[in-house]
Amino acid sequence: MLNSHISPMSAGQNQSEQQLDERQLCTSCTEPNVVDAHFCQRCGAPLSPFAMITPFERLFAEGFIYRRAAEEPRRLITVLGIWVLFGIPGLTCLTFATIGLAGSPDLAGAAMLGLMPLFSLAIIWKTMRNYLHRKKKPVIQEET
Repeated sequence: MLNSHISPMSAGQNQSEQQLDERQLCTSCTEPNVVDAHFCQRCGAPLSPFAMITPFERLFAEGFIYRRAAEEPRRLITVLGIWVLFGIPGLTCLTFATIGLAGSPDLAGAAMLGLMPLFSLAIIWKTMRNYLHRKKKPVIQEET
């Protein structure tokens, strides 16, 4: 007769081996991560609620959202959102930089304000390019 009883020592070893093998899959790229990770080691996506609680980690989570919107825009509303998020501040900084160059000799401040429109233009251009060159899903036609 076979005895299927597991000793407490071997049960503890099996449990610790199982914990070593446990991985948390990223919902964005399906990369296996350690169980207590807050961000994906491959794509940087937030994995835990803790990632949105503390201010420093929240910056990483928001950065992931902006990167994802610029790199893989799926809908036109995403492109319009990028235009609003980066276009309005870019135009505002360009206006202040122009006024600053004409009215005061503070070139350092005007130069910093002049960099924001370039940054905004780069993000908008990247998003538009990626949206126009995205892979379109094939249309499945039902046969009747």
